[in-house]
Amino acid sequence: MNRIITIIFTLLFTLQASAQILVIPDIHGRSFWKNAVAQNADIPVIFLGDYLDPYSHEKISQEEALANFKEIIAFKQANKDRVALLIGNHEIHYIDTLWQFGRKDTIRAEQIHKLITEDMSLFSIASHAKINGKTFLFTHAGLLEPWWKKHFPNTPTDAQSVCNALNEKMKSMDTLVAFIDSALMDVSKLRRGEAEAGSCVWADVDEHNDRSDFFKGIYQVFGHSQQEKKPVIKKNFADLDCRKAFLITPQGKIKEIKKLRD
Repeated sequence: MNRIITIIFTLLFTLQASAQILVIPDIHGRSFWKNAVAQNADIPVIFLGDYLDPYSHEKISQEEALANFKEIIAFKQANKDRVALLIGNHEIHYIDTLWQFGRKDTIRAEQIHKLITEDMSLFSIASHAKINGKTFLFTHAGLLEPWWKKHFPNTPTDAQSVCNALNEKMKSMDTLVAFIDSALMDVSKLRRGEAEAGSCVWADVDEHNDRSDFFKGIYQVFGHSQQEKKPVIKKNFADLDCRKAFLITPQGKIKEIKKLRD
């Protein structure tokens, strides 16, 4: 019998499930998630954000990306007890419409804004899980010490406190937009910004390479910094953004789903 774990998806929502998690990194209109979730039924699924704004060289149209996003939302609505949809930087400019960057679908922007904001309880900024005694923290781009100390100087750095503090910012549109403008749009020089450190939706993987393990006892899992073929898996973090799905096994190991069955 599998161990039972507790996964915090949002401030008020707790899910109990078997000790295995399916992690879906950046989508950008891609459909690789469909076989992954179909072939790993009944286990928790965490999407790491960036559902829209496909790359032109991948030949995915904006229309196809939107249709794919609608399917992801429908999947979440049908499986609210086991699916977490995190937001990434490519959701930011649809939520807070004053921003525009990176292949934004300006034609369908209003429709996308409504899809995300009409039920914000479907989305969260952070999630965490404990498997085999190991604590995992999931965000789109990972948390950095300078950014956290700047915006949450008096908040404990255990995984649940971190998730609660971040997810509370989604309690209303006004609160979220204010947080976007004051904190989530912190971008470092590595991403052509001016902040000391990128936010949890903008941090570059190289920023994590340069930082010490501030969040003691926490293993961070994120996407955002696209890798050509292989994920970056280090002692304290993993960047899984390489167009593939991954399992966190009952032993707390990250395992690439190398070949999906037909």
